[in-house]
Amino acid sequence: MFDMYIYTMGDKAYAIEIAKLLDPDNIYFSSKVISNSDCTQRHQKGLDVVLGAESVAVILDDTENDVETDLSSRDVREVIKAVRNEVLQGCKLVFSRVFPRHARPQDQFIWKMAEQLGAVCCTDVDSTVTHVVAVDPGTDKAQWAARNKKFLVHPRWVEAANFRWHRQPEENFPVPPLKEKGKDKERSKDKENVVGVEKVTGQDKDNAIAGREKAQENAVPSHATTTAGPTDS
Repeated sequence: MFDMYIYTMGDKAYAIEIAKLLDPDNIYFSSKVISNSDCTQRHQKGLDVVLGAESVAVILDDTENDVETDLSSRDVREVIKAVRNEVLQGCKLVFSRVFPRHARPQDQFIWKMAEQLGAVCCTDVDSTVTHVVAVDPGTDKAQWAARNKKFLVHPRWVEAANFRWHRQPEENFPVPPLKEKGKDKERSKDKENVVGVEKVTGQDKDNAIAGREKAQENAVPSHATTTAGPTDS
């Protein structure tokens, strides 16, 4: 898709060593190395030594001043920003219990992420809202989304769109019900109580059996007779 060059203001020997590090198998650059000795102007990079039209060249550099050409109209960073801004275009988001309490929503990372993807973020629901982003389906805003047939999604929906640069299917990011910690504790406590009762009942049963056996051992048979010798006077 692209012909790639290494373009450096360093010497040719330095450029070749860099190429070996970046492309040891000589697959990507194919020895396309441009150094200071190839430049047509001293201490200035120019696209006149690169095969191909300037209009289709993509330049990756750590400074803008090294390249002698006007890049303002086709800065790749601006192109990337524009493409990214289309991912959630047309989506209006409200967040519900996603941020720390008392935090300013506009300062939160996921709010800024959604805006960079082209979404409009707000704090209150209205008829124009398309998505409620939540982690608890029981909040007022989450229930409002369900009643009004709006999308109710987990924050991971925004993160996935940011990762893939494409709006993801909302049904793949549902908001699961929260575990009821109080009820879970009660169930666990009840279970412990049942086990405790069973243990106590078992011990009582064993004690009762042992008591009966001991009583039987100490009991005098009905057919047995007793004899008494003469008493001392």
